[in-house]
Amino acid sequence: MLFIKIILFVFWMFIIPTGIGLLFTNFIKDEKNNIVLAFVIGHLFDFAICELLSVPMIMIGLSFKTLVVTYIVISIILLIISLYKNKSNFKEIFSTSLNYIKKLPKLLTILLIALVALQVLALVKYAHIDDDDAFYVGTATTTIYTNSMFKYDGSTGKEYTEIPERYAIGPFPIYTALISDLINIHPAIVAHTILPIVLIPLVYLIYALIAKDLLKSERSVIIFLVLLCILYIWGNFSKRTNFTFLLFRIWQGKAVLANIILPAMWLFFIKAVKNNFKLVNCILLIMVILAGILTTTMGIGLPAITLMSLAFVFAIKDKKIGYLVKSSICCLPCVIYFAIYIILHYNIISL
Repeated sequence: MLFIKIILFVFWMFIIPTGIGLLFTNFIKDEKNNIVLAFVIGHLFDFAICELLSVPMIMIGLSFKTLVVTYIVISIILLIISLYKNKSNFKEIFSTSLNYIKKLPKLLTILLIALVALQVLALVKYAHIDDDDAFYVGTATTTIYTNSMFKYDGSTGKEYTEIPERYAIGPFPIYTALISDLINIHPAIVAHTILPIVLIPLVYLIYALIAKDLLKSERSVIIFLVLLCILYIWGNFSKRTNFTFLLFRIWQGKAVLANIILPAMWLFFIKAVKNNFKLVNCILLIMVILAGILTTTMGIGLPAITLMSLAFVFAIKDKKIGYLVKSSICCLPCVIYFAIYIILHYNIISL
């Protein structure tokens, strides 16, 4: 039974995201064989597709199993398309990855891996008791056991009299429940053990990709990441810093927003500028926006503000007003979901 759960964990948390990500990297200049970027894109796609599917399903009262089945079908179809698209490219992907690993400074890379592993181990081995678990883990557990989404309050078990718009628009506990159902592990274990194993390395991979675009050598990238690890490990000077959120409660939506979504917005904006804002770059920026909205209702505003701030600065720097125009179009999902929030909050349309 444990072996099957490990297989499911590897399949849904590593193989599926990487496979789907490779479908997107095919269309990015000079990134066709970048398996790390594919892994990052794949997880952002998971967040985005969960947001796109779950919100309308919550609004019309569909079951949780409907979301699970729809998600599985879409993921498998995209994986098959990706395998077909990359069928003659896997050898090149492997050799490119191997050659890059050989260029890394060995001792510094071992130190970096040890520091990241230490942070993962701290969350996996030791329990952090957080008041928000009553909502995040409670809602995910209630979702699975009632086969419904935001029909019952995860803290009290009482039936909601109306849709809780604040949580229905940013339903990150539904994502936790989805992963729990896919790998057949209780949501509490998924939140406190499974997600940290994946999401903490994901944070550093995003920063690694940013550093790779900005710094000149592999050694500089590794040194930057080691220093970043030190900042995170010693960053608990307030319970509200993104450092604390990563190492104490990365399974919560606001922690994902601060540590994954906002850095990812920087990453994909830099790549969009380098690639002259091709269609695939705009799609990836929209994906980050949707992933941000999944995390929390703050995700409606903060990723869009980050994107437009970057666009404004680079539009002045490069004298290209097109950056602002295309970035504004990428922010349209924020407008749509904010409108849905207003509709639910003021009961403009009864559901």
